[in-house]
Amino acid sequence: MVASNREAAGWLGPRLGEEGLQRYARTIRERWRVVLACVIVALLGAGAYVALAPKVYQATSQLLVTPVDPSDPTTIGLGLIATSNDPGRDVATAASLVTAVQVANNVSSTLGLHETPRKLLAKISAVPLANTSIVSITASAPSAARAQAIANSFAEQTVSIRTQRVHAIEEKTIALLKVEAAHQTKEQLNAGGSESVASRLAGLEELRAQPDPTVSIAALADRPTSPSSPRKAISLVAGLFAGLILGLAAAFVLQNIDPKLRREEQLREIFRLPILSRVPREPGSRRAGPLLPSRLSSPTSEAYRTLRATMFAGQHEGDRGQAILVTGSSPSEGKSSTALNLAYALAQTGQQVILVEADLRRPSLVAALKVDLHYGLLAVLSGQVSVQDALIDAPGYPENLKMLLVERPEPAAADRLALPIAQEMLRTAQSLADYVVIDSPPLSQIVDALPLAQAADEVLIVARLGTSRMHTLVELGELLQQNGVRPLGLVLVDVERSARGSYYYAPGSHSQASEGSATRT
Repeated sequence: MVASNREAAGWLGPRLGEEGLQRYARTIRERWRVVLACVIVALLGAGAYVALAPKVYQATSQLLVTPVDPSDPTTIGLGLIATSNDPGRDVATAASLVTAVQVANNVSSTLGLHETPRKLLAKISAVPLANTSIVSITASAPSAARAQAIANSFAEQTVSIRTQRVHAIEEKTIALLKVEAAHQTKEQLNAGGSESVASRLAGLEELRAQPDPTVSIAALADRPTSPSSPRKAISLVAGLFAGLILGLAAAFVLQNIDPKLRREEQLREIFRLPILSRVPREPGSRRAGPLLPSRLSSPTSEAYRTLRATMFAGQHEGDRGQAILVTGSSPSEGKSSTALNLAYALAQTGQQVILVEADLRRPSLVAALKVDLHYGLLAVLSGQVSVQDALIDAPGYPENLKMLLVERPEPAAADRLALPIAQEMLRTAQSLADYVVIDSPPLSQIVDALPLAQAADEVLIVARLGTSRMHTLVELGELLQQNGVRPLGLVLVDVERSARGSYYYAPGSHSQASEGSATRT
């Protein structure tokens, strides 16, 4: 149907972009299965990690750092930790003593561990606690008892080694002072007060009787009651959040790289046309070949009768039959099923109907109907036979439904649809029937059939949820608008079934519904 510019304008609307949360919410609703799959996979991964990962226990002991006065003559030269202007540095110095190789070597020997000092140190951390004089020693091990033993042994060996070193220096210093004291009189020994030889000797003797005064054990480690890793609750929560993040990311990525028609509102963003019928999802509808009327459920049959009614087909008058072209934007959208079942529904009203298969590249009706075809559309377009001689009856279909089918795939002959002989074929078919239903190839991909769309009285666009792509629908609309064709409306295929179908129809009622359709239209 060729419309004036004024009539054709306005039915193709610009795609309206959704903003903000509404767009995100719709994307998530459409791709919720992807999000759910990612969450399940992430949770399974987290559960496997919790079940299979080796358990690690952690125990913590503490050292107290008590720096000495650097001006005390008794402690000068003993290598003790002295008070500085930066208290944090004093504690950090003590922490570095814990991770010495000698300490690790002593721990390994004491506990009978078969690990090198370097490997053992990799399981230890010595960290100053903020704003305190405490060094926290944390040990990791595959058992609670071993973790406790390692943490405590590092604390004990640090203090022990420090004490041994300090005592060694004290011994040397005491020996030197005794030699010096042997050459001094009693008055000379006591001269100088606290800095006298006698005073230093007394102080050193006292220090030698105790461990290093600057580093001591503040607390021994308790045995841990549960592993620090893996943590079941934290791992599962982390898996849940990771799955959600991955799922949402996957949903938006798929929405961008796979912009398929997912909901009815998307059609309204492209076309300002009525949706004449919503065809329910039928089991096996995505298999090769069109759905025959005999295979349809009652709700689906009713959808095609609704299409017939919304087109006001029963009110057609005139000497020339009404030509209805059914097309789509891409293959496998259900246009052949729609054309066949629309023709069948029209024939049930008692009108003379001709179904013309105009898809020369991918014909499907001969195989679906299982008819023996000698002459068809190719023969008509080549001038071998007339339209009347090429028309056939299909077994099991009304006698008032004739068909002009394609004998075989012939891509090279597709350009014949643009020739005058194709339009002459259409006019002849219109003179022989009340309605001519044309199963057209996707016009956005095969423009050879565009002249048939311009010559037809009405054009129907078929779109399938989950199959039709948004950009090809836009391309189809632009092509029709540029050539002055205003479609009558849309047929939406694979709509979710509603409760209505199960309410009005009982199993096995298809034949009754079909027989009564003529009286209801």
